[in-house]
This record gives sequence, C-alpha cells and structure tokens, in this order.
Amino acid sequence: MKNFKNHLRFDLLLILIIIGATYSCSDDEVIESKKEYLITQISTLDATQPDFDGVDNIWDYEYDEDQKLISVTQYNPRNTFYKIENRLSYDTNGELVKIQVINNSTQLQQDYLITYEEGKVSVYGMGNDITNYYYNSDRFLTRTESVFIGSNTNFLNYFRNSNNQLVKIEGGTDGVTQYITEYMDFETSNTFQYYLYTNPTKDFIMRYAFNFKYNGLGKPLSWDYGYYEYDIDNNGNVIEMKIFSDFNNVREYEGGMRFRYKEK
Repeated sequence: MKNFKNHLRFDLLLILIIIGATYSCSDDEVIESKKEYLITQISTLDATQPDFDGVDNIWDYEYDEDQKLISVTQYNPRNTFYKIENRLSYDTNGELVKIQVINNSTQLQQDYLITYEEGKVSVYGMGNDITNYYYNSDRFLTRTESVFIGSNTNFLNYFRNSNNQLVKIEGGTDGVTQYITEYMDFETSNTFQYYLYTNPTKDFIMRYAFNFKYNGLGKPLSWDYGYYEYDIDNNGNVIEMKIFSDFNNVREYEGGMRFRYKEK
C-alpha cells in the first residue's frame, strides 16, 4: 500500500510538471504561423498607353476549394472581344495532365497535354510545339525549351548563387547563346518568383501545378541594363514591379507588372 501511494504521488508530480511545462511553452513561445497568399491577378503595364492606367493585358487566376489552380483567363481592357481561357484538368493523383485553351474571339480550341518524369515536365500542343521544363531536386528550374519540331528550339538557362538567387539567364536558339541577362543587388526580406521573361499563362500554370521555383531568397533590385522598383502591401507581397532601363545614364520607365492576392 505504501509503494502504491508513493507511485501515485510520483505520477501526480509528473503530471503537474508536464502541465507546468505546457503552460510555460504557451506563455513564452507563442508560435505565429506565417500567412500564405495566392495570386489572383497579374496585369502587365505598357508605358506608352496612358488609358486604363497603363494596363496592357490582364490575367485572372481561379482556384478550387482545395486552393488548386483551375483556370487562367487572359484579356485586354482595350479590346472587349479578346479573351483566352485556360482550363486545367488533373488526374486522380492531383497531377496536371491537360490544359484546354479556348480563344473566345476566334472560337478556336486547343488542348495541351502534360507528361512528367524525374527532372522534366513537358507540355505538348496539337501541332509540332513542345515546351520542356527541367528542374533540380529542390524544384528550381534549370532550363526551359520551346521546341518547334522541324524548325528550331529556343531555350533559357537559369543560373543561381549559393542563396539560390537567380543571377543570370542565358537565352538563344539551337544551342547557341544569343543574349544574357544578369540580376544583382537582392533585397532579401521576401522571395519573389517573377522576372522579365516569366509568361503569366503557361509559366505561371506550371509553377503552381508542379511547385517550380525561379528564384530563392529576395528580390533583384537591378539588372544589367537597368533596375527595379517594388511597391509592397502590408502583408509583404509585391503589388507592383516597375522596370527601368538605364543606357548611358539615360533612365526610362519601361512598364512593369501589377499583382493582386488572396489569403490562402
């Protein structure tokens, strides 16, 4: 009986210690989960177009109840007849397998089929065009190709530093590099996945469907022929990216991109 009472006292003491530790952790270590946001709209800006606040094209992004991207709609505010819808289809495993593209102005419809393997995702059009996305084990894109069978292959190669910051892109045709863009002076408070060559339709879809990444920590503040300025909202999201060129100390505004978000 004495051993039983001692054992009971020990159990009660252990429970009190656990409860005390729990309350201590609750008081001293309040873990605040970081909110995540989904892009709901991207618009490109044309510095030569003063109407519609400079907006050139708009892309709207729609998600289902599981936050899976299901459609991308592109339109131009200056042309009410121009609209292209991209409807996404997934298999039973949740993998993107088809993009149905509907051009409302011409009533043309085209299906793009997606195949994937380790390190590579391919998008096949109904004609002779293929887009290949190559990525590494960390899901960073290393190369993209636009293949026109019987014609040529355009490519972009992506280079990053030790922080996985996108510092250089080489582009060209049929293995021959024809131009190079370099990015510098990164501001590291938030990641930012967009850059000068990102396509808001196909590249956006592939990035969300397969968790691809273009850039690591931070936003580039300059490129080899100019610089960027960013407007940030209260949640730390970029709501506008302004692009400036700088040739021989002549600075010109080249347009940019605007972004809208919703909480994930």
